[in-house]
Amino acid sequence: MDAIQIELLEEYKYVDAICRDILGTEKGVTAYIEQLDETPMTVRYWITEWNNEYRQLKHIRWLRNQTAHSTGYVECTQSDLDWLKGFHNRLLTQQDLLAKARRVIQESQIQKQQQQAKTIAAAAPKYGANVFGSSSRPRKSWILIAVIAALAVLFGILIWIANVGAK
Repeated sequence: MDAIQIELLEEYKYVDAICRDILGTEKGVTAYIEQLDETPMTVRYWITEWNNEYRQLKHIRWLRNQTAHSTGYVECTQSDLDWLKGFHNRLLTQQDLLAKARRVIQESQIQKQQQQAKTIAAAAPKYGANVFGSSSRPRKSWILIAVIAALAVLFGILIWIANVGAK
């Protein structure tokens, strides 16, 4: 093995450990790639570097597996190592694909909630407006008239009872 292959294997170990910690699994980079595979196309669309990053990560995993398990020579380039170091940094700063996908999903959910709130607000009756389509003032007037009439009848009955009882 040459120096670049050794350094690539060492860097891959760090990246694999970070992926295991982030995803809570023993599969590391493989689990990370599986998560990328499960990410909806509508989310991938909003992340411009998705395809290149995805292909490069799969290539790096292939290089690592070939280097670790193959008896033949596998050529690792300095650009492969540089990309893996950059990916390591993107994982640490949450600029990696899964972190970006989570942000896209969160922004989408926030926009959806805001749109639902606007729709509900537009459909809800305005404060002081009558929900049933007619003014409530005439109804209140009729109730007030009915109460006054009932009190007048009750007062009349009391006066009649008082007059009958006095005779």
